[in-house]
Amino acid sequence: MNNLSAQNLQNRGIARAYVLGYPVDIVSMVDALNLIGEFWQNHKPMHVVTLNAEMTMQSLSNNELGQIIEKADLVVPDGAGVILALRARGAEFEKVSRLPGIELAANTLETANRLGKKVALLGGKPEVMENLIKVVKEKYPGIKLTAAINGYFKEEEEAKVVEELAAESPDLLLVALGVPRQEYFIHKHRPKFPNTVMIGVGGSFDVWTGYVQRAPETYQKLHLEWLYRLIKEPWRFKRMAGTLPKFAVSSLLESLSGKMKATIARNPLQEAMEAEARK
Repeated sequence: MNNLSAQNLQNRGIARAYVLGYPVDIVSMVDALNLIGEFWQNHKPMHVVTLNAEMTMQSLSNNELGQIIEKADLVVPDGAGVILALRARGAEFEKVSRLPGIELAANTLETANRLGKKVALLGGKPEVMENLIKVVKEKYPGIKLTAAINGYFKEEEEAKVVEELAAESPDLLLVALGVPRQEYFIHKHRPKFPNTVMIGVGGSFDVWTGYVQRAPETYQKLHLEWLYRLIKEPWRFKRMAGTLPKFAVSSLLESLSGKMKATIARNPLQEAMEAEARK
């Protein structure tokens, strides 16, 4: 995280916690949008990561991805697993709530629409991008869509893709290439986007265009969006079965370890002696 973002978070009283060693910024939607607005005002690049349990577990075995997350300007708690891991630590985090990446991206688009910002889109299947262009132009008529490129390009075409995306210096770039590819892309090409807020949005384009249905609100409120996706897309079972239980166990052990350390640190006798000395 660069100095500007660190200062912004500190000035706003925004806490940064850690789950399995990776940062999570305790922000509301309003906080996140305000920070994005400040980066726009200061004409600075910004990388926003939407962290969930699967990405966290990938990072443990993928040092490159882990370092990218650590260097991101803002890391929002996207997944239910991350939230539950934080809440398990006690009262300090009991009111922490999810900030789904798909909702942050949609709200950022609404803000960009209101401010007349330039927006570029990258990712998704060709037919998804074709429909997304129509959806965005209809729903957000105030933005200037500078580029819209699907995610089916070859490695040797990447330089040309970056050149096209960066040509008009977009204020916002949404990248839907999946994890970790979208994080790699944003981090690698950040120097080409010196004034751009960049957000990895995963499968958001599929949802916005109706190719995939998002979990009903009931599932979302119960932190079971992952279960709905599993029901609709059973091919995910093997991947989820290999990561979610490991994340749950690892984060629980981390929470218990943290509580033990905190208990030792808050030795009642020592606190009483210090209180007496202050009188």
